Amino acid sequence: MLCDEVSELDWAIALSQLVELVNDVSKKAGKRLSKLIRSQLQRWIDGLPSYIKAYLPVLACES
Repeated sequence: MLCDEVSELDWAIALSQLVELVNDVSKKAGKRLSKLIRSQLQRWIDGLPSYIKAYLPVLACES
């Protein structure tokens, strides 16, 4: 049943949810690990084509 639901998800929604999930995990990690996760996530996003970036949530920088 889960496979059916996943196959019906729009790719942009799925990608956005994945980025938000990784971002949420980074918020719960220790400070050093959080910084590493967010840095890697941002590097990955920076490498994406602009038409894909347009679908992603904006990552807010936290201090």
